[in-house]
Amino acid sequence: MARTGKWKIGRLLVPSVAAIFTSLCATGASHASQGFNLADRFNNAIEAVQEGIDIIWPGDLDSEHVNARLGFGFGWVPDYVGSDSYRFRVLPIIDFRYKEVWRLNGSKFTYAAYKNGNFEAGPLLNLHFGRSESNNQFLAGLGDISTTLDVGAFARIKSKSLLIEADVRQALGAGQGMAVRFTAGHGIYQNGNFAAGAGFRLRYMSKKGMQTNFGITETQSANSLYGFAPFEAKAGISEASVNVIGAYRITDKVRLLSLVSVGHLFGSASTSPLSSGAAGSDLQVIAGTGITLQF
Repeated sequence: MARTGKWKIGRLLVPSVAAIFTSLCATGASHASQGFNLADRFNNAIEAVQEGIDIIWPGDLDSEHVNARLGFGFGWVPDYVGSDSYRFRVLPIIDFRYKEVWRLNGSKFTYAAYKNGNFEAGPLLNLHFGRSESNNQFLAGLGDISTTLDVGAFARIKSKSLLIEADVRQALGAGQGMAVRFTAGHGIYQNGNFAAGAGFRLRYMSKKGMQTNFGITETQSANSLYGFAPFEAKAGISEASVNVIGAYRITDKVRLLSLVSVGHLFGSASTSPLSSGAAGSDLQVIAGTGITLQF
């Protein structure tokens, strides 16, 4: 059933996987929470595309200088994590890097402080997008989740066609708590100017982060337009996803990209009133495409 600016897709499939930095360049965190409140989900998906390009076309960007990959992506994303209502979004793709030492991949900045062969590790800083209750009718009365910053560290093993990465992030505010993410990807096909890769991503969230995103407090229950009962979320694995990335080299500088990200919510993320029953689904999908220009 169609709704203004949204489409209901009952029991489809979850976004899990991130590259949009516009809110830093816009009018600050408050506006980011309102104007770019869907970005965090699509952000993860575009980040998966960027990592996929590195897997299927290693060395696609010159690692000896400052390089950039800029463009835009568009596709279907859920109203919030766990929703089964989708809407169409167009968002920028941003990837800056310098000598494979520091990199700004959308909202995530990493610095490879230690490198040894195929292994590298270092600190990270990430813009963690929030959630507006105006996103979806089922969020009415629950209040907004503001945008905040994550600080943490990452470790990565990267070879010609393989990527294994783990990172830990601690949010500085908005009740997002701590999260751990594991990513593994591999190139699966290449023929001429077309190539494809596949990746797997797993995410763990602390009790604080789970409660903020999936829990219902007594106050929220009383204010909820839909009368959700209080729900206490617990720490644990929140989601896992499989991402398939395709890329076509149009010219030496222009790439056409596509992504399908399929996943599943687990634990409190799955049993929350926001992702079960009439409100949502623990199975969802992100599907999109984009185009980039390399400098």
